[in-house]
Amino acid sequence: MPHEHAGMAADLLPDAIITIGLDSNIQYANLAAERLFGFDRGSMVGCSLVDAIIPPEMAAQHERGMKQYMKSRTGPVIGRRIEVVARDRAGRRFPIELAIFPDPATEGRSIHAQIREVSDRVAREAEFRAEREQLAQFLDATTEGWWDCEIGGATRYADRLVALQTEMGREAASVEPPLLSWIDRDDALRVRDAWLAHLEGRTARYECTYRVRAADGETRWMRDRGRAVHFELGRPTRIVGTTSDVTEQQAAEEALANVKRLELLGLLAGGFAHDLNNLLTAIGGQADIASSEPSVAPAVLESLEAIRFATTKATMLTSNMLALGKPRESTVRRIALRPAIEDAMRLAAIGLNRAVRLVVDASAVDGFDVEVDPSALPQILLNLAVNARDAMPTGGTLRVEALPLEGRAATVAPHAVRIVVEDTGCGIPEAVLARVFEPFFTTKPKGVGTGLGLAVVRQSVTAARGRIAVESTVGRGTRFIIELPAFVSTAQAAQIKPSRTLRVVVAEDHALLCAMLTESLRAAGHDVLDAGDGALALAQATHGERIADVLVLDVYVPSIDGFRVHAEAELRTGRQIGAVFITGEPGVVLPPGTPEHCELLFKPFEIQSLLEAVARVGAAVAR
Repeated sequence: MPHEHAGMAADLLPDAIITIGLDSNIQYANLAAERLFGFDRGSMVGCSLVDAIIPPEMAAQHERGMKQYMKSRTGPVIGRRIEVVARDRAGRRFPIELAIFPDPATEGRSIHAQIREVSDRVAREAEFRAEREQLAQFLDATTEGWWDCEIGGATRYADRLVALQTEMGREAASVEPPLLSWIDRDDALRVRDAWLAHLEGRTARYECTYRVRAADGETRWMRDRGRAVHFELGRPTRIVGTTSDVTEQQAAEEALANVKRLELLGLLAGGFAHDLNNLLTAIGGQADIASSEPSVAPAVLESLEAIRFATTKATMLTSNMLALGKPRESTVRRIALRPAIEDAMRLAAIGLNRAVRLVVDASAVDGFDVEVDPSALPQILLNLAVNARDAMPTGGTLRVEALPLEGRAATVAPHAVRIVVEDTGCGIPEAVLARVFEPFFTTKPKGVGTGLGLAVVRQSVTAARGRIAVESTVGRGTRFIIELPAFVSTAQAAQIKPSRTLRVVVAEDHALLCAMLTESLRAAGHDVLDAGDGALALAQATHGERIADVLVLDVYVPSIDGFRVHAEAELRTGRQIGAVFITGEPGVVLPPGTPEHCELLFKPFEIQSLLEAVARVGAAVAR
């Protein structure tokens, strides 16, 4: 191409073109060079490149490069595209992208330079680096750890994530996030599916929450969030994202979910509890009545005990659901501790594996009382006994021991008792031990446990102003330690028994239960009338010369509710009448100002509990 035509073509280029000789003097400059450096190109020709556009501090470097080129026709920048700093006529310094190549037509005696200012790009890159650094600082100040994954290549992880992996006993790796070895094996497939869904374009971003396990078994919850930022042929080649430790958040979310589950459980349990508790009370009561008959064969007694245990187990299940899902008002009363423990464990023994040896020693707390809901202590011990049984499928020893505590040894009150329930079963791993009291948490196979038993135990102990702790060694067994405030007994149970026959009116609309209650009270020596509704009970209680001493009233008996029956009976007779209100509804409470000759008994209850309540209110009105 003729020289003048080449010059015209160069003037059309957007990049500056400058040609120099071996002496570094400028031989040619196009229009873009004029605009970029601010020189008239006529005045540029003949000037030294160093004097025109090279900053003074880079002059020596340029001269060394030219000397090397003149010797070998090669140099570190020949045939390459590099970034350097140039200056214009006004002295402004700015970054340029420079490509240098010899002119073959002059056998390399002329050198062409293609120059492009890259100030905007450099500024953007600097801004990007600053923003990235700021983001990294922000993430370092939070629980976020960033990662940058080249698909099919290496992944860079923030120092925070590398340190966390090392801390958990895992070797830091540069694999893709879903392939990290610390992901729990039960979650690994779900994490990879979420990753592939984003790679294949089925989701707008990659997001997954999963568990990670340390080498020592510690578990944490992590959450990945990422998005593809670079694509080739329509497929992601680079994904960037963050990993957050959400262990505390996950625990809070699980707690909230459990609260909702408990509310639903309470609604469901409340719906059938009334009828079920009526049946359980009747069945258990009939078993008690039958076992009290003289000359009952041992085999029959054993069957009756099995019925009692089955009804108690069903009662526990209902009570567990109601206690957590729809808690009822506690009816706190002082009870003698030793007989309560021995009675509960006598019942628990029926449901134990024959290979389990039961040892009960409560002799040290003979003469001590505790203030609890009378149904709570048996429920606590039976729940712990069932757990111990399940932990010893091939047999072992279940030991229940109670000891008094005083002074510094007592942590819940100046005088306390410690109840220890200890088994020689499989034990509980440390990672599980911290969660055993959580509602719905269970390690038992599906269909074996509800995960409610220990949650109810802790709730009941706390309601009694006590404390519970657990110790366990895998392969050796588990030990539950309960501490409750204690009181020295001031009265014997025998003193509760009335010295006279009481006239009792029973109002219960469940026929089977009403018959059992009536028969039990008659067997205890009382004069009993029964009624299927409130109006009839009121008439029987206030009719004739013998007014009722005690009313046993279902709270929701038809026609007139139990509370109104009692109030109206006292109003009509002008005297105090004892009342034992019975109910299967957990939300029922005694009205404010209820006198001491009235008690509330929740179904299902044992016959002995009813007899003791009737004796107490009867004695109260006789004083």
